[in-house]
Amino acid sequence: GPYLVVPLLGAFCQRYPGINISINFGNTEQVLQDLHELKADIGVFADFNNDDRLYAFPYRTDKLVVFVSKDHEWSRRHSVKLEELNDKRLILREQGSITRSVFEQAMRQKTIKPERVLEIGSREGVREAVAAGLGIGVISEGELGHDSRLVALAVKDADLNVTEFLACLKEARPIPVVQAFIELFKGENSLE
Repeated sequence: GPYLVVPLLGAFCQRYPGINISINFGNTEQVLQDLHELKADIGVFADFNNDDRLYAFPYRTDKLVVFVSKDHEWSRRHSVKLEELNDKRLILREQGSITRSVFEQAMRQKTIKPERVLEIGSREGVREAVAAGLGIGVISEGELGHDSRLVALAVKDADLNVTEFLACLKEARPIPVVQAFIELFKGENSLE
């Protein structure tokens, strides 16, 4: 998402001002596809599963939170238990989103079944739907930002951590601009 990538690019552009950059946003599935199809040199995505074609390293870990509109009955709370989401209307990202996958796995482990799920294909869409009172959303804590229409709630009884990775195809790693990008952030920002 923009909250992860834009700060990375800002630091890179300050160090290498002559390089032109193009950015595409998508879920993990789309980013991996773009890397494999040579449509992107570098990708940032969540929960890397070992892929022999990629060179990847952990960049940062973020916690998933549920969030509600400021008018929701839970808006004065600081946290919820996962079981409280049983029979509630949830607003989730599209299939292929790691946010959704991690959250659905936690719900399955506790046999939580939402009343219904409204699926929206972007973080911004999920935020707008929750702000409009259409249901309860799930998002990485860092993605929520400072929107006075929304209230984040920690989930007390589930491990909802998501690790973001920076990656490139192994064959692209020696390309000078790719190497410079990786080395800049590997040294300064990674969890490695």
